[in-house]
Amino acid sequence: MARLWLVALVAALLALGGGPAEAAKPAAKPAAAQQPAAGGATPAAKQADPVIEEVTAKQLERMLTDKDFVAVFWYARSCVTCDKVLEELEKIDDDTDSFGVDFVKINDKRLAKQYGITKFPALTYFREKEPIIYEGDLMDEENVLDFLTSLEAMDLPDRIEEVNARILEKIVEDTDYVAVLFYKPECKKCAKALMELENIDDEADQLGIGFVKIADEELAEEYNLGSLPALVYYRHQIPIIYEQELTREEDVLEWLVQNKSTGDEDDVIEDVTAKTLETLIGSVDNLVVLFYDNDDIESMQALGELETIDDDCDKHGIQFVKIDDPEAAKDFGIDDVPSIVYFEKGIPNVYDGDLENEDEILEWLVAQLEKDEIEDVTDEMLDRLIKDGKTLAVLFYDNNDKKSQRVLGELENIDDECDTLGIVFVKIDNPEESKEYGLEKLPGLIYFEKGIPSTYEGNLEEEEKVLKWLEYQVNSDEIEDVTDEMLDMIIDKMAHVAVLFYDKDQKKSQKVLTELENIDDECDSNNIAFVKIDNDEEAKEYGLDSLPALLYFEKGIPHVYEGDLTNEEQLLGWLLHQKRHSEIAEVTDEMLDRLIEKIDYLAVLFYDKDDPQDMRVLNELENIDDDLDKEDIIVVRIDNDAEAKEYGIDHLPTLVYFEDKIPALYEGDLMNEEEVLAWLIEQKNTATIEEVTDEILQDLIEDHEYVVVYFSGKCEEGETCDNILDELENIDDELDEAGIIFVTTEDMPFAKKHGIRSFPTLAFFRNKDPLIYKGDLDDEDEVLAWLTDEDTLEIPGRIEEVNSRMLDKILHENEHVVVFFYKEGDKKSQKIIQELENIDDECEEKDISFVKTSDEDIDKEYDLASLPSLVFYRNKFREIYSGDLMHEEAILDWVLDLRESKPDVIENVDRKTLQVLIEEVEHLAVFFYDDKCETCPSILEDLETIDDDTDREGIQFVKSKDSKLASEIGIFSFPALVYYETGVPIMYSGNLLDEHDVLEWIIDQKNDESIEEIDREKLFKYIETKEFLAVVFYSEENPESPKVLRHVELIDDEASQYGIKVVKCQDRFMAKKYGYRNPPGITYFRKGKYINYDGDIDDDEEILDWLTSPENMELTDHIERVNRKMFQKIRQTSDYVAVFFYSDDCKQCGRVLAELEHIDDEADGAGINFVKIDDKTMAKEFGVFALPAVVFFKMTSKEPIIYAGDLYNEEQILSWLLTQKNPAGDVIEAVEGDELLHLIDRTNSLAVYFYSLDECDQCKVILEELENIDDDCDRHGIKFVKTQDFRVAERYGVNELPSLVYFEDEVPNVFEGNLMQEEEVLMWLITQKTEDRIELITRQMLETMVEDIQYLAVYFYKDNCNICEDILEDLENIDDELDVYGIHLVKIQDPQLAKRYSIKTFPAMVYFRNGNPLLYEGDLQNEESVLEWLIDDDNRELADEIEAVNDRMLERLLDESPFLAVFFYDEDCPECEEILESLEQIDGEADQYGVDMVKIDDPNAAAKYNIVNSPALVYFRKRVPLLYDGDLNDEEKILTWLTSQDIFEIKNEIEEVNRKMLDKLLDENEFLAVYFYEEDSEECETVLEELEKIDGETDNLDISLVKIADPRYARKWGVTKLPAIVYFRKRFPSIYRGDLLVEEEVLEWLRKNRFRQAELSVFMYAVIAISVTFCVYTAWLMSCFKPHLKQA
Repeated sequence: MARLWLVALVAALLALGGGPAEAAKPAAKPAAAQQPAAGGATPAAKQADPVIEEVTAKQLERMLTDKDFVAVFWYARSCVTCDKVLEELEKIDDDTDSFGVDFVKINDKRLAKQYGITKFPALTYFREKEPIIYEGDLMDEENVLDFLTSLEAMDLPDRIEEVNARILEKIVEDTDYVAVLFYKPECKKCAKALMELENIDDEADQLGIGFVKIADEELAEEYNLGSLPALVYYRHQIPIIYEQELTREEDVLEWLVQNKSTGDEDDVIEDVTAKTLETLIGSVDNLVVLFYDNDDIESMQALGELETIDDDCDKHGIQFVKIDDPEAAKDFGIDDVPSIVYFEKGIPNVYDGDLENEDEILEWLVAQLEKDEIEDVTDEMLDRLIKDGKTLAVLFYDNNDKKSQRVLGELENIDDECDTLGIVFVKIDNPEESKEYGLEKLPGLIYFEKGIPSTYEGNLEEEEKVLKWLEYQVNSDEIEDVTDEMLDMIIDKMAHVAVLFYDKDQKKSQKVLTELENIDDECDSNNIAFVKIDNDEEAKEYGLDSLPALLYFEKGIPHVYEGDLTNEEQLLGWLLHQKRHSEIAEVTDEMLDRLIEKIDYLAVLFYDKDDPQDMRVLNELENIDDDLDKEDIIVVRIDNDAEAKEYGIDHLPTLVYFEDKIPALYEGDLMNEEEVLAWLIEQKNTATIEEVTDEILQDLIEDHEYVVVYFSGKCEEGETCDNILDELENIDDELDEAGIIFVTTEDMPFAKKHGIRSFPTLAFFRNKDPLIYKGDLDDEDEVLAWLTDEDTLEIPGRIEEVNSRMLDKILHENEHVVVFFYKEGDKKSQKIIQELENIDDECEEKDISFVKTSDEDIDKEYDLASLPSLVFYRNKFREIYSGDLMHEEAILDWVLDLRESKPDVIENVDRKTLQVLIEEVEHLAVFFYDDKCETCPSILEDLETIDDDTDREGIQFVKSKDSKLASEIGIFSFPALVYYETGVPIMYSGNLLDEHDVLEWIIDQKNDESIEEIDREKLFKYIETKEFLAVVFYSEENPESPKVLRHVELIDDEASQYGIKVVKCQDRFMAKKYGYRNPPGITYFRKGKYINYDGDIDDDEEILDWLTSPENMELTDHIERVNRKMFQKIRQTSDYVAVFFYSDDCKQCGRVLAELEHIDDEADGAGINFVKIDDKTMAKEFGVFALPAVVFFKMTSKEPIIYAGDLYNEEQILSWLLTQKNPAGDVIEAVEGDELLHLIDRTNSLAVYFYSLDECDQCKVILEELENIDDDCDRHGIKFVKTQDFRVAERYGVNELPSLVYFEDEVPNVFEGNLMQEEEVLMWLITQKTEDRIELITRQMLETMVEDIQYLAVYFYKDNCNICEDILEDLENIDDELDVYGIHLVKIQDPQLAKRYSIKTFPAMVYFRNGNPLLYEGDLQNEESVLEWLIDDDNRELADEIEAVNDRMLERLLDESPFLAVFFYDEDCPECEEILESLEQIDGEADQYGVDMVKIDDPNAAAKYNIVNSPALVYFRKRVPLLYDGDLNDEEKILTWLTSQDIFEIKNEIEEVNRKMLDKLLDENEFLAVYFYEEDSEECETVLEELEKIDGETDNLDISLVKIADPRYARKWGVTKLPAIVYFRKRFPSIYRGDLLVEEEVLEWLRKNRFRQAELSVFMYAVIAISVTFCVYTAWLMSCFKPHLKQA
């Protein structure tokens, strides 16, 4: 019913069609697979009990490859708990199957370690090969099942988990909020949506929203989801459908968040974690956060009030959450809770009103939405904004200062403008924070860009000037000016910083600054912050005496630039070199002082740069700089004699190591860099006696409980004082382990202050109290004994403060110890200590040590519930005092009673004590129990009766309730008994209620020594006679030997089942002979040949695996004889095994065996393990009833195959074995030379593996991996071949082998990933086949493509460039569209090639049009602009050249160009070139007539338009083709033909013309009607439709009717309003004044004008006649007056 109801519900929601549809009925959930009908089914036969399948390592590897969800139960031999756990897990095997989870078990310790499994039993859950270890109780099978089918267990970072219908049903039931993506495999749209949604998977997880995907089209169809992909959001099992675009992941996340809050059934504010809060701040535009404390009354009152406005906030689109996390509050600068912070687009604003007035709060929140004011932030919030790299304007102000208030009022006016500039404007009222940025007076304004601050120097009350300055900062590329405080912050927070120290009044500084401004952008793009500072004092602090100067800081380490500052290219090169290559930095003495203060581990080379020897030393040390970086040791160099002398250095070069400001001098050979490296690492990792000054010494005594000082006085090398110091170095490590600091000093003032007058002298400061050593300083053992003696450590009348190390030592050495654990600074503890001091002496009298400790986390280390605590230890066993710690008398009585009592019970131990006992006690029995165990008390009572017996046997018996420690050794159910011998555990599997059996078992474990002890003589005898012999060489002096022997004893019996004899030998000479100078070690002899064990000697399972490994048991090149046990092992580890069953009494067997020996090597080379077995019973078990016989075993098949052919024909047997191994003969086909080139030309989807077996070690291994996906490629229509033809590889730019290139329609794409990951390769190939991705090409490929492809767009990018990757993702969006236009888009990483095309910065794009490059200079981040630029005809066309087009481009031009002349030609045609030259002469003129001319060399395209012979010229008018049948060499005739009216006209359509064509028509036609119109005008379009109706009639009247969209040209003919018709009669125009929409009137007007004898012409003739008459008359008059003029 649930399924049917949900289907109906979802269908109804879809039918509504409005926003997110939500059901109001009870929860729906996804349905699982249909269950069998209840009736009519016959009962199934009783099935076998569910069994978890056993697998081998190889089978598991295959399973992880093939299956999405695999649960693996790891177990060990002889593990009782493993069997119990397995029994429980078998109960859920069927359930896991129904959820699509494969459950298997495996016994393989070596493989387990690879997955982090060290304790057994264990459970690992693999989700798409990603493992997660189960941490819960393995005995609770229900919890295990919940874990395997839970959303948390399936969660993979940055990936949406795949589920099936059954798992989805359970997840929806168990999880409040689940987003489910329904999708289809092989669906491009689904893949794109999935890729986008993967980006928000982690954010959804942090918000408590599960995100899964399901490829179940049947289920989607039942839900009536329509086309996929579709997103359904289950909120408390109620579905909501997302109806917007799924590729906008940010919108999806915001929708999920909004619907999560509105879906809360209770009116409560949602609680979030710190991580979730971070996500919400980044993804929710309007967010309110209540920081509160659940234990605080005021917080809970405020929360109660605020719950009432939660819904109101939702209505206004404000998300309301709460968080109870003091650390999160502190991160945002919240010192007092409760507190409210409002975040708008990530910018915080703190509410400072009454938190119990909910109406006021709601009003404030709504006001925040409506008004734009500058937000107030705390110093922590400001730090976060700066760290996030936001562009910030920060007003530092004082809320009580009138000027600050005025400035704030003015700057509020420009807040909106700042928003439009992308500047976040905030304010902060914190004088201390302003001082950190060097602001002495408030108010002050600082602008931050990428974390770099700039201070505003003008008048803050002039907001327009402030805005202009901020706008200038955003748009300008100048280097930012900083203060000294800002500089310190930048150096601390940024990894790479370039700093120009300059003087703004100095001309040279100004000149340098002008030059360096040119490289600021390049520095930004390389993540180098570039700033400048005008501060002489700050420069002097870095030892810079002359300005300008430049320092480069790499992780705080300064490098001085010594080149020409005016040469910006040189400087940029230096900066990039410093960033990419690690070099030892040159520092000044001032820099050195700062580094010593700041850096924990610092090595300094004092040298003279003018000394060649010193420079050689420097070059040597450069070789170890990277190694020291890995050890966190910073190396610098300094050329300063005066500074060297301050450290007492008289000769150069010298290396000094500083650790915590304490120097140590290197006295070895500086030319030996390996020795220097070893010494520096040793200094860092080991304790040495450091030489200190008096000042340092005083600090050490102040800060540490125990400090030993060797006052040497003035001491030269070789003197007695120096020799004594050398001896004392021997005890430094022991003192360090005891928590005692050892230093030395030559300074004497401090010594004299404490009454020390003679030197050398040793003084011991215990909690600042000194004690002088009076013994022999030459005897370091005596010194060590004195320093660690209890009497020395004690201070009379005081309880000694000890550190953790000292406490361990005291507990180890003393039988009775009282320890007061407390927290430093706790006032109550100090009062208790004062009381306890009163009983310290009484305790000492009873030989009870009394100490106190306050080390950090000491309560966790000693498993204490709370502090302070008082604990009594007797032989490391503790009792915790539960009374009043202020009553010292009661405490004393308690301590003394415990001191005198003798426990006759099994002692209880805490975790730390138990760990110590396991490590130190040779024979230890531990009873694990818990309070929930009902039988434990009675068992414990019985075991108490054998406690004394175990003591007599030297076995210590303890009990523990530490379930965590128990789980580490595989104990999940209680009670349990574990016996430890030398720290090696073995579990008791008998009846714990029978204490006599328990005692007997424990004693047997102690006395069991099953390994035979042999001497040298017997060793030689066994080597000769034993087929398999394992020898444990040991030494009684080595403390590890007993533990190793114990591990081997545990596997002795099982090893013997394989025919392996295990012995032990303590002959040091024999051990040395077989490679063990310092035993213990294990040597394995196989018929005299030996190998040594190099694995974990403390892991008995691994030792047994090694001894029984088929590779190690293999003796000769012959077919090996194995027994049943060995065969079982071989089957577990080998994919293919061939077995020759034989018998000693079989006459034929020997002859057949001789034949089989001939093919043993070939079988082995094919991966088939060949063995022989003399076991008739075993042969019968496999169906062999007659000997000899050959049987083939395949790991993936349960049943073997028996050979039924001729046993004497070894070739036939070999062929049969190879066929059984690989029936399909599935290998990647090898192709070379022309055949490969032909394949590339003719195959649509081709993968080519370029490799070389001679020059490449990995090639063969990778080939074997790729063989696994050959069939998959075939199924997807991808042909896979391999080649060793380097000539073909070079042709496509493949220079490195191995390499994989995918060809699609001859276009190559290089695989960039890991070729060893065949799954990754397969997915990439399928993606290339199913999606149009931008191909990666090489230089040679590009050169070929530029020649072969008419339109090629090339995206140049480089490694480690984030913006390059972002732009590449955007360009993928237009790749398909470019294909439609015939433009091929590829990508290439080749900086050198890029330079050829004037590319200096990356990324960049070059457009090749028939080989001619054009560099794109626009914004690559706007893919739409890129698309428009690429398809623009102006960019496509080349001057004075007919453009070559491909088939797709031709199709596009036919759609877009009304008049297109296409020249079809063939490259092999000898006359085509000459014709092309002629046609190019008229290309420009044809353009003027609006005729586009292109050329195409494509037989398929020609055939499409019925062009049989080439060359040919076809004129397309609105896709209608017309073939030119004249002389193609006569370009004038062609132009005339193209522009002639007969060719130009299209029947029943008014032709479009341009100015040039119209002028031509006016010249050629006596009668012409022209329709002038505007584009995008509805009126014009309507008139045109009417006029089209009379086009035929005008033709009959011999009037040509054309149209032109050119308003300016219309004005030339007196047309001022469009649309209009002008009739031309012999170029004389006449404008139609009637209604253009009445086409009959228009036609009648044209007809009248066509046949009328115009009166206008007679009038014109009369005018001309009168004009001529007038001219003649005037000429006559002038001639009459001429004589009179002469006379006058």
